Amino acid sequence: MQSTYNSLFLVTLIALISPWLSTRILKGLIPAVVLEIVMGIVAGPSVLHIAVSTNYINFLANFGFSYLMFLSGLELDFSLIFQKTETTGRQPWIRGLAFFIMTLLISTMVAFVLYAIGWIKNPLIVGLVLSTTSTGILMPALKEKGWLYDPLGQQLLVFGLLADLITLFGITGYVAFHTSGNGFSLLLIMVLLLFFVILYRFLRVLAKRSPFSLLENASSEIGLRGAFALILSFLAFSETLGTEVIVGAFLAGAIISLLSERHSALIGKLNSIGYGFLLPIFFVNAGIKFNLQALDSRPTYWLMLLILLITMFVNKVVPSIYFLRYFAMPKRIAGGMLLSARLSLIIAASQIAAEIGAISAATANGMLLLAVLSCLVAPAAFNRIMQPFLPKGKSQEKTGILTLNAKMLPENWIVDAVEVQARSMDGKPLRILGLPQDVLIVSILRNDEPIIPRGHTRLALFDVVQMMGHPDGMFEMRQRLQGK
Repeated sequence: MQSTYNSLFLVTLIALISPWLSTRILKGLIPAVVLEIVMGIVAGPSVLHIAVSTNYINFLANFGFSYLMFLSGLELDFSLIFQKTETTGRQPWIRGLAFFIMTLLISTMVAFVLYAIGWIKNPLIVGLVLSTTSTGILMPALKEKGWLYDPLGQQLLVFGLLADLITLFGITGYVAFHTSGNGFSLLLIMVLLLFFVILYRFLRVLAKRSPFSLLENASSEIGLRGAFALILSFLAFSETLGTEVIVGAFLAGAIISLLSERHSALIGKLNSIGYGFLLPIFFVNAGIKFNLQALDSRPTYWLMLLILLITMFVNKVVPSIYFLRYFAMPKRIAGGMLLSARLSLIIAASQIAAEIGAISAATANGMLLLAVLSCLVAPAAFNRIMQPFLPKGKSQEKTGILTLNAKMLPENWIVDAVEVQARSMDGKPLRILGLPQDVLIVSILRNDEPIIPRGHTRLALFDVVQMMGHPDGMFEMRQRLQGK
């Protein structure tokens, strides 16, 4: 037990300092989740051997990954997938499906070449693994620079969500067929989907009647308890059926996404539990379990990893050049580079493939290295290429949101809109903000939705805070909100 708590303390310590290192020291060049994996490798048996992956940490990490798939389902915006876009007039899922098919074809062709020369065991599973993307990297990168609600950002988000969704079900179906050797196991996934539909319809009716509304308070947190009951019902049912539990977790998140408002308090609490506790344990534990000795020293092994790394970028950039043809060429290339980032799903898929013998342990460990490299290169390349461009509506977000009659303001007062960039401000209530004298917060814009500021309103990263006041106080608030 003592070893477990020592290791768990080190895991949480790494999770605590990784965002600080990423933001303050490295200026966002390396995502915090990548630092969590790298620092886990350093602390684990492969380097310093000061942290080990115990049974308890493994359980939390496995549940953390299931929770990550749950959050992926939670982020799934069905209206975004099925509504027609301004640029093409077509539903995004059609283009997203065609994009994924081209990605899969490129990945599978490369995998079959590697299989023909004897470097990999199973080309189909490798093709699926190479076709994944990482919405966990994609969404923060788009949001950070204001591209999330631009037509380009929306299209990239659909491509990423569909890639995650299709590869998730594809890998699950392949593993089910591979382990049982017959097609009956594939029908079990359909049973899980039927369970999803039935439960969604039941909860939709239940939500209208709100039988638990009288029980909702700070101590009961009935909504949060219900969300975890929903997650565990899908995990338990998936385990009973013998399918991958991550599919069940994803479907549980999709149900809450369909039933809840996008920025409800419940969604915020679920995100806080995941990003604040469970997800960091998964990523740090992935680094701790990394086996440096399992990497092959043969030149052909490293050549294979180099080919796979190049494929991970080519199979996204090439389809982007064609399917994003309504945008300028630099934007197409930048979008393809960002979609090339892989992290959670490729790690899990390679581990699952290694467990069933579809790929070797050395290849699975190599995939982890490739995932880390892709997350280092992809967001940085996207930001560099997109630097000359301005997202649609960005200038309005910064300066033109608030219109007031200058004659109505006190003498020398000004109006300004400032984006929250300081992590110290994330989650801070306005009542403890300590506004300078002669400064008023008029409104807050969050994901294009205006919020009326009240004392209990909490700031969030990338909020646009609209203020008016004396120039000195306004300058002080700008410095504080931007972390300067």
